[in-house]
Amino acid sequence: MEEMMSSFGGYITQYGYGALFGLFFLGILGMPLPEETLLVFSGFLVSTGKLDYWPTFLVCFLGSVTAMTAAYWIGRTLGYTFIERYGKRFGLGYTVYKRTEDWFNRVGKWALPVGYFIPGVRQFTAYFAGITRLPFPTFMLYTYLGGLFWSLLFVTLGWQLGERWDEMFDLISRNLAIVCLGLLAIVAIWSYVRHRVSVARKPKREESQ
Repeated sequence: MEEMMSSFGGYITQYGYGALFGLFFLGILGMPLPEETLLVFSGFLVSTGKLDYWPTFLVCFLGSVTAMTAAYWIGRTLGYTFIERYGKRFGLGYTVYKRTEDWFNRVGKWALPVGYFIPGVRQFTAYFAGITRLPFPTFMLYTYLGGLFWSLLFVTLGWQLGERWDEMFDLISRNLAIVCLGLLAIVAIWSYVRHRVSVARKPKREESQ
């Protein structure tokens, strides 16, 4: 951790806020970078006076949502076209995709803000939102609000924790990931139950007509 952070710290010190933007942009697109650790470390640099709070938060936020937006359009223009053109040849695979598309449009949008807090998930949600053609205004609402809260929370944590950021970060991030996974599971179960109830009621409504 210390070696990695000293490396990133030197990079950020040398290239400033542009380095922060680039790191978050590349990390969200899929490069193996510890985005949450970088957020807290950036907050720590704010506490030492090497960075200013609001520019740091703004650059981290813009780097993440710009990358999420790029991933959405990559998924929408390339992934969707590929599946629509070749997916039917895959039979079951295409059927599963269509069902997943329906699920994502009903409840999967919640994976966009929640996924920020789950390492390994946030890198894929935007691609899949694009592939399933989630409406872009809906994507923006859930993604940008999630990115705003995510960036603000972890930069502020690093700023307030100061020298203790390293020892406290793992505990905080691990517990947050567990809570967010639980919330996502609850939303998914609730959506499934509601969908099943709606399907069960539909024949009854048709019979009454």
